[in-house]
Amino acid sequence: MHANTATSRQPIGGAESYFIRSGYRSRDRVEYFLDETDDTVTWQPDVYPYTAARAKELGRDVVIDIGCGRAGKLASLADEYPAWSCIGVDFGDNLVWCRDNHPFGEWIEVDLESAERLPIAPSLVRRSIVVCSDMIEHVVNPMPTLSLIRGLLLEGSAAAVLSTPARECRSGYDAPGPPRNPSHVREWASDEFQALLKASGFEIHYAGLTRSDDASNGLSTQLLLVGVGKAEREQR
Repeated sequence: MHANTATSRQPIGGAESYFIRSGYRSRDRVEYFLDETDDTVTWQPDVYPYTAARAKELGRDVVIDIGCGRAGKLASLADEYPAWSCIGVDFGDNLVWCRDNHPFGEWIEVDLESAERLPIAPSLVRRSIVVCSDMIEHVVNPMPTLSLIRGLLLEGSAAAVLSTPARECRSGYDAPGPPRNPSHVREWASDEFQALLKASGFEIHYAGLTRSDDASNGLSTQLLLVGVGKAEREQR
């Protein structure tokens, strides 16, 4: 086992640190992440194909992308499944770019750190699966985003696919932070992120590692499939 993935002797943290271990330092603020790259590397190349596979299994034909950026991978999904509906959710220049450049999809602009609900028709939510790919590490307060995702699940979305860096694979469980990537506020170890999700009311159906990129093929990104309890959903 790589030294960075050795189990930490430190217990996971509590809600005040979003369950990250004691001693970790997050950024207090972060620059807006402008999703523009000219390189040939595809980051998290397997997250959207995984989402599509789950959508087909669950009989869903709407993909809601939370923090879609410039939606390059959502565009690839739309090309592969032209009968599906795609909804991208983001704010600022990335969302403006999507509206100006993508001939498909519905583009919803909301502040993902303050919005309490998303203006998506209930009929679409009930046909949907949610994806939130490597976005949660970019926000200072992740709780509103997680609440938005949970709200969609309670309204009838089948499941949510989440990805985020696995700190234990990149810098070690006990790395002091902040992350090397200047646009990341914090990075969770896998057990910390799962604790955050459980405390936020999610059921974890799958948790593993996926490729961070298609150049190194290193497994250093968390991939999770989450839902909410059936009884809780039926109470709505």
